[in-house]
Formats: sequence, structure tokens, C-alpha cells
Amino acid sequence: MPRDLLGATVVLTRRHEDNEALAEALGERGARVLELPCVRVAPLEDPSELASAVAALAPGDLLVVTSRSGVDAVTAVRAPSSIPCPVAAVGETTAEHASRVGLRVRFVASHADGATLARELPLPSGTVLLARSDLAERTLPDILAARGATVRDVVAYRTVAEIAGDPAEVERALERDGVTVVVASPSAVDALGALGPAVLRRASFVAIGPRTARRVRDRVGVTPVVAEAPDAASIARAIPSPREEVRS
Repeated sequence: MPRDLLGATVVLTRRHEDNEALAEALGERGARVLELPCVRVAPLEDPSELASAVAALAPGDLLVVTSRSGVDAVTAVRAPSSIPCPVAAVGETTAEHASRVGLRVRFVASHADGATLARELPLPSGTVLLARSDLAERTLPDILAARGATVRDVVAYRTVAEIAGDPAEVERALERDGVTVVVASPSAVDALGALGPAVLRRASFVAIGPRTARRVRDRVGVTPVVAEAPDAASIARAIPSPREEVRS
């Protein structure tokens, strides 16, 4: 493994459990990794609509989960063993978590993003139930509907833009060169705004998806690199080495 990221600092803004593969890949390449979770997942105050939708699932339907938080929300309102239909997952990480808690995963998208999942998903004879965040974008249900699917899109949890922990170490790192911030959602960019755009402009950014990239440009005034895919390997490849930054 090349140690091409020696001297680089990478700030990861997802929750710790969502960073493990990426943090390991970056560490192997010599990067210093700092974690600053910028999104908090909150349960619904009233999960009755979610519970009703999951309870109504039939064998010919399909349950789609797009995050580990979605898996946890679904299994909080219904025992996995009592869900009669198969499950589709947006990526391997979500699929592994769903299988671990007892859901019957039958399909995983080739790339962990909503558009790929929507295009590749084998449509069931019944309803496609999406259990997602309150801030989820419309790409997934819109593509499925255009393909002729009967879609029910239900909020499973809330996403809150909020920095967890003490950002002081990250703020000190941002005073130096060679820092890259990885952001996976517009909410993470919003939470980072508490550090101030002047501080954030000292960093390079890697965004997961074009919507997050637009938020970085709008809120920070920096044009980010957009990772080819949301998996750890693709994100790690998008991190510039200190030598690349010097040449540019």
C-alpha cells in the first residue's frame, strides 16, 4: 500500500460506525484521520406511520433500506422475523447490518447510491416501501415511479445537522495546510458552518454526491472533488496527497 498521504490530515464527518472502512484505508496510506461527526440521527416522535407501513408489508412487496439508521428504525417497530417480504439495500454496509439483525436481504445495488439502486432494483409485484430519512432526496422514489413501481416513501428517522464532541482539534488542524474534509450530506456541510467559512476555506473538500458538492460551494465557497462513488475505496482515491496540492 503506497504511503502517499503522509503529512495529510483527513476530517471525517460521518458517525464513527460509518467511518471504519474509510478510516482504515486512509490510515494505511499514511493519513492522520480526525473524526468530527456532523449529523445526528434522531428517532421519530411518533413512529406510528412507519409501524403501520411495515406491518402492512406482504410477501409480494419489497422493503428498501438506504442506511443502517433505516434498518434500526424498521426493526424498532417490527421484529425482523415477522417481516414477510425480501429486503433491498443501497450498499454492502447497509446490507451487512440488515442481515446481521435478521432481515432477509435479497438485493444490493452495485454502487451505494440512490440512483443506482433505483435503476437496478428488480421491481416486485407489490409495493416498494422506502424507509428513509426526513431529508432524503427524491431521486430514488422518482426513478422507481418512472419505471412503473408502486412506491410508498415513509420517514423512518430524522437527520439533525449538529456537531458532536469538541471541534477544537479539527479547528487547530484547519489552521495548517494539507487538510481535507470529507462530507457525505448537505446536513454535514450545514453543521460545519459553525466553524466559520473563513476557517473552512483553508481546507480541501471531498463531497459524496453532487447535491452535497453544491452545498459546499454555496456555504463554504470552495469547489470540492466529488467522489466517483460513496464507498470507502472511491472516497479514499479522491483525497489529494500533499504532493499533489504542492504541484497545484
